[in-house]
Amino acid sequence: MIQIFAPDQSKDFYKYIDMPTKREVRGARDYVVRTHNGALLVSFHTVDEHGAVLFANDERCSMMTGTPRLIEKAEGIDHESGFEELFAFFLALTSSDIYELARLEDKIEALEDELFSEDSVPDKEGINAIMELRREISQKKRYYEEMELLSDELADMEPEFVFIDKKFDRLYDFILRNQEYLEQVREAYQAQIDLVQNNTMKTLTVVTMIFLPLQLITGWFGMNLIMPEFNWANGYPYVICLSLIILFGEILFFKWKKWF
Repeated sequence: MIQIFAPDQSKDFYKYIDMPTKREVRGARDYVVRTHNGALLVSFHTVDEHGAVLFANDERCSMMTGTPRLIEKAEGIDHESGFEELFAFFLALTSSDIYELARLEDKIEALEDELFSEDSVPDKEGINAIMELRREISQKKRYYEEMELLSDELADMEPEFVFIDKKFDRLYDFILRNQEYLEQVREAYQAQIDLVQNNTMKTLTVVTMIFLPLQLITGWFGMNLIMPEFNWANGYPYVICLSLIILFGEILFFKWKKWF
């Protein structure tokens, strides 16, 4: 059975480990070390940055951690060899990971359906939802990347851990696919936002182009100069008709060009 030590019981935990090994791992974060008497010392961190250190030899397996989830995974594991218990612990640690990653993929699919529904309007909330999932995937990716390297070292030292190594390889590939999928959703959503912005700018440009000649006319007749048109009996209606002709002419021209 895996013996559990709390972090404040570190002296009791490390009494099984020789001094050269202690010096070797001092200050290290995640590692796999073969001690001088043939035991294994393994340290790793979970997704939420909770750490654990495991010691295993032919006789026993012990773990120092304060994380309830890891303690729960270690409960009930009882084998003759400490190496077998270490193997069983990593097997239990990864037992539900594939389902968690599948649920994460479902969340991305649900977000995609929500963002690209017919009544959906691209906004900041959509970007925030994507960024939140992106942070979650990034944390999991870093965890599986570290565990993949750790399991590689374990497999090199103990051939029976090749199965654990391959399992972490598959989980790492899964999280990479999720990351790539989310990136495709983000790019498509950003393209939708750009399209809306382009349409808005296009509308504003067309409106500006329509009223620019009218501003020129009003500016011309607003100059403080004596003009013959001021003395015409129908000068004012003439200017109004000219403005309307230009206005409707531009609208027809823009429609013909399919600019709006």
